[in-house]
Amino acid sequence: MSVEARQLVGTWRKAENPPCAALYPAVIRFESNGLYRGWSDPPDGFVTWDVGTWQLGGHDQLSVSTANDAVITYACMLAGDMLTFTDPQGCRFSFRRSGE
Repeated sequence: MSVEARQLVGTWRKAENPPCAALYPAVIRFESNGLYRGWSDPPDGFVTWDVGTWQLGGHDQLSVSTANDAVITYACMLAGDMLTFTDPQGCRFSFRRSGE
């Protein structure tokens, strides 16, 4: 299924968390204005997706501004309430839509 921006808006909780995904947030909220915020677990831990911008690109790709202000493009796939990312190093991790 092709991902559309409106489908990403909302809060997502990490559901698949391999060791390579430790720097990605436990919870992320995508806003309709193209901004996002990520939270670590435990609180106050470092996450590479902390606050910034997001934008969908072609072929199910999401560009995210990271903690060091770099904009990195990730492959993404939406299936039901699961949003799965693959980073440029091949790390695959997923988030489940939250009711928040």
